[in-house]
Amino acid sequence: MEDDAWQRECVMDVTPGGNETWVTECDPNIKPAQGQIFNNLDDGIEFYMKYASIAGFDVRRSSDKKNRYGAILRKKMVCSREGFKETKNTGSVVSDAPTKARRRRPSTRVGCMARIVFKRDKTGRYVVTTFEEAHTHCLCEESYKPFLKVNRKLDVGHQQFITNCSKVNVGASKSFDIYAEIVGGVENVGCTQQDFKNYRREVLAYMQGRDAQMVISKYLDIKSDYSDMYFEYEANEKDQLARVFWADGVARQKFCAFGDVVSFDATYKTNRYSLVFVPFTGVDNHKKCVTFAAALIAREDVESYCWVLRHFKRGRCVNVIELLVDY
Repeated sequence: MEDDAWQRECVMDVTPGGNETWVTECDPNIKPAQGQIFNNLDDGIEFYMKYASIAGFDVRRSSDKKNRYGAILRKKMVCSREGFKETKNTGSVVSDAPTKARRRRPSTRVGCMARIVFKRDKTGRYVVTTFEEAHTHCLCEESYKPFLKVNRKLDVGHQQFITNCSKVNVGASKSFDIYAEIVGGVENVGCTQQDFKNYRREVLAYMQGRDAQMVISKYLDIKSDYSDMYFEYEANEKDQLARVFWADGVARQKFCAFGDVVSFDATYKTNRYSLVFVPFTGVDNHKKCVTFAAALIAREDVESYCWVLRHFKRGRCVNVIELLVDY
């Protein structure tokens, strides 16, 4: 019954040669036709992608032919399941050299012949010279269409949500679950969990090698905007970030009010940079913990702790008059 329900989403036909083909019954206005003319190639591609999203199949660009000036004369687009996966012949040569493990990727290609071909005419417009709508596989049913590549898009809203979740140490998978709960289901997200993971991976790859400079630049900008922000850092002989100390205006005000007793403790190296987190905390009049300052150090030695304590002493006080005005 499940297979029958799947095939009722599209119309199946049998060719004279005995091959089964599938087409989708949809509005003729959104279906390309041979001889159809578009003012430019982008309009033609967008039109075909729109048709594919409604019909229930993915599209990939196959080949094109250009003139010597780089203008595209002929463009071919095919179903994502066109052709067959090439098998590489490794031969019978035996080598002792270590081989890199490769991930096994299953192929979804079944030799589908659905395609469209655009050809540029003398006026610079593009004409549909070939349109084959029959597929050699059943098309996607309605409930799965939102997960097709042609219907998925990671927009600015998704990117900002992933970034905000990363700030509170929420991974891509959990971020996707939260977003799906907000919009009422995974079918309403507009992309997949793998898209969330890929974007987060790209962000981390961009930050790699420059994340320390990004932190320094951010705190220096805050320091230039707010006069009560105290921030200092130091690099080692390899020009790597070794020590960081910061205390914003609110933390310094809290120290003036509740700094009679200060707790100074260092956490274990639990982060990827093997940096030790050194917070300065106390207790306010509601018996709740408050932070006076914080630091990151690469080595737990006397010199590093002396450096932290020296800057804590320098940055702990604020103007008492300003404190009273703020309160």
